[in-house]
Amino acid sequence: MSGFVPVRLNQFVKQYLRNHKGADGDEVRAAVEDALAARRQGVRCACGKPLWVAGSAVAGYGCFTCITGSAEPDGDPEIDEACDGLFFEKDDSEDRIAQVSEIIKNHPHDYRERLEEIGFEWRDDEPDLLYEEEAKEEYVAVPETESQRRLVNFLDTGGPVTRKVLDAYLEERYSETSNLPLIRRYFKQANPNLKAILLKGLADDPTDPDLLDDLSYFSEFDSMLGELIHFYTDACLKETDIERFSLLAQDFHMNTYDQGYDALHELVTLFQSGTKGAVVQQLSETIDDFEGAEDIPF
Repeated sequence: MSGFVPVRLNQFVKQYLRNHKGADGDEVRAAVEDALAARRQGVRCACGKPLWVAGSAVAGYGCFTCITGSAEPDGDPEIDEACDGLFFEKDDSEDRIAQVSEIIKNHPHDYRERLEEIGFEWRDDEPDLLYEEEAKEEYVAVPETESQRRLVNFLDTGGPVTRKVLDAYLEERYSETSNLPLIRRYFKQANPNLKAILLKGLADDPTDPDLLDDLSYFSEFDSMLGELIHFYTDACLKETDIERFSLLAQDFHMNTYDQGYDALHELVTLFQSGTKGAVVQQLSETIDDFEGAEDIPF
């Protein structure tokens, strides 16, 4: 038995209408909301068990057993709000992504522990020859310019992020002859002084797509997905140029999707009207599946 599969209210209504031609969507939605309200108020099945909201919406108040005659659900849908934070296994990537997104959104600071509670395991990847080659390059890399020495000195010793430090980082980032292995190793170390530089840069320019991309790469080594979501959301709220906003929304999606976060779904909820809403809706309907975000220069 795999238990209930949590589904969002909108998703349930769509699925129901797809399977029951001629049903009225507004009536189905209203019935689900009514059953949810009853559950919140403590209404139970006549047998004493909690209501099965999805079933109660179309068959009258009751638990899963009383409505279906089966002892336990096996991949049957239940409205996510009625699942009380408990998620069940099912081989459906869309549902799994929705589960992960809800956990990350509601528990940004302890999402790893929450994900472990629903069965996720954190494992090291198989040996990566490219990664090993990069590690060799990073091990022998040394500063070659005054700007690089200033930057490395800060990364090793810390201190306040001055304008000179930030400029040294930006100069190295955009240089056509950047010492990539030298700086890349600090990303892979999740160096806190490097993070301070990125946060200082974003404090000065919260919508800078390159710095957000750098922060995304940094997050791969620092388990800071919750913070990354915060910064991308803030950037999308503050960006006024629609073309840049569209690029930010795409980057947000690409840089968090592999970690189980559905950024476009959240942006559709956040921007329900206006030009930004239209842009996000278009992206959510047309964006292609992808293998993963591209690496930043470092």
